[in-house]
Amino acid sequence: MIALAQAWRAGLTRRTQRTVLAREATPRTAEAEPPEHHELTVRDLIRMAQSARAASESRG
Repeated sequence: MIALAQAWRAGLTRRTQRTVLAREATPRTAEAEPPEHHELTVRDLIRMAQSARAASESRG
């Protein structure tokens, strides 16, 4: 039983190592994005919406 568990762990370790190597070998698309790209936060979106609403109210 112990030998079976050890063999299973060894196989799991080998599979994990192969997965990690495969991930490292694949090119990442995130690195291809321009450096000025950033994700908008919720706070940014709220600020933009408030600004747009204020601009539309001042025109109206």
